[in-house]
Amino acid sequence: MSNKIHVWAYIILAVLLAVAANYTSTIWAGKQSKFTPWLLAVIIISPAVFIVFGLVTSKLGLAVTSATIDSLLTLSTVLIGLFFLNEWNTVSLYQYVGMGFAFFGIILMQFHK
Repeated sequence: MSNKIHVWAYIILAVLLAVAANYTSTIWAGKQSKFTPWLLAVIIISPAVFIVFGLVTSKLGLAVTSATIDSLLTLSTVLIGLFFLNEWNTVSLYQYVGMGFAFFGIILMQFHK
């Protein structure tokens, strides 16, 4: 059980870092001048995402790690877009249904031997 908590801590860290990288790169890309402190933040955060991803992959394998982290990243990034960037009107009902399937897929992936 302790090992599973340890792996989930890495998963959560990987998702948080990836969300931070996505959000930071969005802010950086919206700036008039591309040589800002936001560029430095993107350059620093991005490698950390892949390092933590590698740590999770060493425990779960590439297929489960990628499916879990990428699905959580997608849902987290969408929630940031909805709540912080106020993009409620840009998402259709079908897209909300797809997000629900992604969430359900994460739950199903955790039932393994």
